Amino acid sequence: MNSLFIIPFVLALAIVRPASAADATTFIELPYRYVIGGHADGKWLTSEQAGKALKPGTALRLFDLKGEVGKLKAGKAAPDEDLCPDVWLAKTDRELDIHAIAIAASWNPMPRPVKSADTKQEVYLKVVSDILVAKGIKKPIVKITQHIRADLDGDGEEEVIIAATRYSRNDEGMGAPMSASSGNYSFVVLRRVISGKVVTQILDGEFYSKSTESNAPNIHDIGGILDLDSDGKMEIILHSQYYEGGGSTVWQLGTKKAVKVLEIACGA
Repeated sequence: MNSLFIIPFVLALAIVRPASAADATTFIELPYRYVIGGHADGKWLTSEQAGKALKPGTALRLFDLKGEVGKLKAGKAAPDEDLCPDVWLAKTDRELDIHAIAIAASWNPMPRPVKSADTKQEVYLKVVSDILVAKGIKKPIVKITQHIRADLDGDGEEEVIIAATRYSRNDEGMGAPMSASSGNYSFVVLRRVISGKVVTQILDGEFYSKSTESNAPNIHDIGGILDLDSDGKMEIILHSQYYEGGGSTVWQLGTKKAVKVLEIACGA
């Protein structure tokens, strides 16, 4: 996300009551300090609910995909009135220019290792290629940007999360593109074993079998793998970015598939 966001959008699922500062856990995206949401009494909380429940002075632990990377103290949270009034923004005792998830957690949010693996493994290059062909990209150029392995649910079996992106501007290191060319794509996929069979689920993404000048393509990547609700299972946090905005989603592992439980987005 960047400082040009001007139109808000925020969504959360299964929210039925307000939360108090005493029982809510809030998670915040750094460096932008947007409140992704929270959790209390078995319920996921919207950005607004979690922001209202965030108590100034709350200790925040910072995590990236490698583990805990620091600490902050929360200040008051409030709607981002100038840019995204439906998305809450949390003050902190200092600003950090790092990409991390800040969480007010008394438990271990990363109870099992989260490992980055080789992005050139043939088996996953083929998985991505097969997905792209199925989406209408006949001769795909495969570019895996992240290969993450973690035992999300604690059953002893590692799940695999793959992010793959190919845009011409992104390939040049210039950030999110303003248009997409034929064969471009960006998506995140989860691979897991269910009842002895490997199951592939696309969590988020977009695919361009033809060039387009009329939309703002997103770059999708993996922002965090953390136990956000203290149940011992780790959720998947995804980020998206386009040239005038972006967002975050939280995915909870279910019996048969991962389910999106929180979403914030902000941009033009």
